[in-house]
Amino acid sequence: MIINGSEITRHVVENCDVCVVGSGAGGGSMAAELAEAGLDVVILEEGGYYQSRDFSSDPAVAVPQLYRDSGSSVILGSPAIIFSEGRCVGGSTVINGGMCWRTPDKVLHRWRRELGLNDMSMDKLEPFFQKVEERINVAPQSPESLGRGDMMFRKAADKLGWLIHPNKRNQKNCCGEGMCVFGCPTDRKQSVLITYIPRALNHGARLYTDVKIKKVNVKNRVATGVSGQFLDRATAKKLPYLLTVNAKVTVLAGGALQTPVMLMNSGIKGAGQVGKNFHCHPNVKCVGIFDHEVNYWKGVHQGHQIHEFIDEGILMAVGVVHPALTALSFPQIGQDSLELLEQWNNMLVVGALVDDTTTGHISKAPWGEPLPHYQLDHVERERLIRAAALLSELLFTAGAKRVLLPFSSLTEIKSMDEITKIYDYGIKLSEMEVLTVHALATCRMSANPKRGVVNPIGESWDVEKLFIADGSIVPSSLGVNPQETIMALSTRTGQFILENKKKYLGR
Repeated sequence: MIINGSEITRHVVENCDVCVVGSGAGGGSMAAELAEAGLDVVILEEGGYYQSRDFSSDPAVAVPQLYRDSGSSVILGSPAIIFSEGRCVGGSTVINGGMCWRTPDKVLHRWRRELGLNDMSMDKLEPFFQKVEERINVAPQSPESLGRGDMMFRKAADKLGWLIHPNKRNQKNCCGEGMCVFGCPTDRKQSVLITYIPRALNHGARLYTDVKIKKVNVKNRVATGVSGQFLDRATAKKLPYLLTVNAKVTVLAGGALQTPVMLMNSGIKGAGQVGKNFHCHPNVKCVGIFDHEVNYWKGVHQGHQIHEFIDEGILMAVGVVHPALTALSFPQIGQDSLELLEQWNNMLVVGALVDDTTTGHISKAPWGEPLPHYQLDHVERERLIRAAALLSELLFTAGAKRVLLPFSSLTEIKSMDEITKIYDYGIKLSEMEVLTVHALATCRMSANPKRGVVNPIGESWDVEKLFIADGSIVPSSLGVNPQETIMALSTRTGQFILENKKKYLGR
């Protein structure tokens, strides 16, 4: 059952076994896991419920519909980092590129050594990764779905001798529409919206949309549910109607920004760790301009990833971005901007994800929303500069005549020989254009209650029967796309709850 919260005209009280706040990678997989086992589950989502027939290729429609703050969120620092996340049923899985990678072994090793998470080994996590991959159909792309831009990307990497992998994506017979970031119009991307959520609903879960959860209700250090308020979908303003969910088990899965604020509102401090240890995978992009048409937007969002420099903390891929959104980042204005965008079909946009070497934090704004803070350090500065230089080398190898750079002080170079300018120019952090779509670790998992918010299975150290199942519990940066890690950890927590039903549910 799906209840449209924006149409509610009264206060609502729900009673259930498990209340799951959030319907993205963590919340959706958790809800399905528990509902399929026969538990009475209520799912709460701040955004609206949309299907493929509702999606639009027009960013003026799609972005306000599917993205939090219409895609205009920023992480405070110098430079400010542009941040995008989903705010709809299915969460960011609806608007991401679908990349699915298991947690790297070196990261799991770090978690075991630094945080005492001894069960975080590939052998012990294998059943959960396997179950997730089967549920969301993780597979390489069909060659027929690869566009010209992606093939140019691969050929240039091969020519340079760089290690490049076919991307693993949650897709089924993807036809390469290239519209992933606006919601898949053909339901080929196996997002939570069309995999886990229907499974949960088919087993009796109730889904409330357009509801903002403010806090967890706690009695005698035991979570008893949540309280929130319904929203008007068109304006996102609060309606005068409240929602109270009484639950035997409460699961927060609102993401690494929203979940810490819900804990703060509830007086849950997690030994001072709530909102700390913030990682965000900073990204930079470069744009190659060619003498011939590339039409890189024809074809799959990301068919390949370059892993040659992953041990240096640099992961590279093609990034299919709508021209209207790309234009926002160009320094040109007026006629100059128009002349540049007239070359859109000759452009290839590529990007690099940089592994974090520092951490930020989340605070609560006076108006109640999360304020993320993250200051890039000198190591990340060097990585971002090197990433831009490597992307430029790749583009010139592919035949680009110009490369547009993400630096306000050095906006473009015109030949391979000019790549040295990127290193020599003395580019400051404040002159960089940086973006991200990942947020992690703000309620991290730890075997030591003084160093984390949740225990090794995802239950709050401070409050019993309160679990967290989103990117906030991922203990550190991953260096790869995080959605499969989040789903696997959530599935693991869900299985733990089912194995301990007597303790948590009284039966």
